[in-house]
Amino acid sequence: MLVLAAAAAWGTAPSASAAAAPTITAVTGATDGGTVRGVTVVQAKVRGATDAVTFTLSGPSSDVWTERAAPYFFHGDHNGAATGWDTNRIADGRYTLTVRAAKGSAATTRTVTFTVDNGSATPTPDPTDAAGRPSVWVLSDMSIPGGGTDRDDIVTLATLSAYADKFAVERVVVGATTVGINCAKALDYARTSFGAHLPGITLASTCADGDGFTTCTAANPWLRQPPATVEALVASIRAGGLTVLNWGPMSEIAGAVCWLEHHAPADLAKVRIISHWTDPSPGYPSRGQAYNCAKDQSACDYLHQAARRAANRISLVELGGSGQRFVDEADDRCAADTSVPNNGLGALLNVTKDTGTPDMSDGATFLLLVTGGLESYVDDGTDDANFTKGFQQLCVAAPAIFDHLRTHLN
Repeated sequence: MLVLAAAAAWGTAPSASAAAAPTITAVTGATDGGTVRGVTVVQAKVRGATDAVTFTLSGPSSDVWTERAAPYFFHGDHNGAATGWDTNRIADGRYTLTVRAAKGSAATTRTVTFTVDNGSATPTPDPTDAAGRPSVWVLSDMSIPGGGTDRDDIVTLATLSAYADKFAVERVVVGATTVGINCAKALDYARTSFGAHLPGITLASTCADGDGFTTCTAANPWLRQPPATVEALVASIRAGGLTVLNWGPMSEIAGAVCWLEHHAPADLAKVRIISHWTDPSPGYPSRGQAYNCAKDQSACDYLHQAARRAANRISLVELGGSGQRFVDEADDRCAADTSVPNNGLGALLNVTKDTGTPDMSDGATFLLLVTGGLESYVDDGTDDANFTKGFQQLCVAAPAIFDHLRTHLN
């Protein structure tokens, strides 16, 4: 983020009851006459009793954000750590930000005018099929409830089922984990629960393989004889237009990328992965990494490195904990009614909750595709690069997401 400061006087406009109004002592992170780009932290510093601080952005794009407790950051915080305002998600141009601090009917405002200049190149659109739907291949570590892996994949598969008509789902691979689960029961549960909505459900050929991916060397036996679902994934990638949604350990997609690296390196450019929480994020430092990466650390490390190399690079959109933060704050900061009736898919959506919201955290990988897309997202696997952007996009769409779920339970 670059901020070019310019000296200017702030405008303060107290209400008629100014004596009772809180005082805005400073607004930091954007300056009158200045320029902002990238992710910036805008904070209002307020003195006195305050009910709410509202940030109103006007210009080529508009936005409104309200904070009801200190610290007062535009676009919020998590446990005191600023989320940041991602200016890449709005049009370049001249903007005015009005900050209003209120206590009852008494209020004080401050304004600042600045330029957003990201010089954005034309982004690459998300790949779709002929009908305009994203073509996806799901890698899920789902087991039966209580079967050894987190139940959030059950909730996420129920969410995907409710959105099934929005995607061309090539395959849903369950049991994609190094954990010693009951693979046959996982497959039966998935097909019974979701088969009517997601017909391409199959069992990972690597299910409960404790060795996982190992390393991408000539000694890796997967290069000579890849597991069946890895081989099928390779074929689908080579056909083009596929997005792989990764919800757990990255063993199978690492195997596919390794095979391509040794046998068809030109096709590595066709690899596109959207991964949930295989790197830490602010306020979510280790839980995702300890699980989704530690269950096959070599696969995770290999793919993140493959996304950063200069030649034959893959595309890896690392979302970090953005999906988990969405679940944590959907019914609060995002102002969504997250209740779902306990019928049809609702019974599966309610299998596990976090802060009262169905834990569809892995669903960030596909919900972002239908709530604005990922055209401007960083795709080199960088830690944290998409955490704020992903959460904000989901947060804005939260009421519509849960309305959609409630009307698509059958």
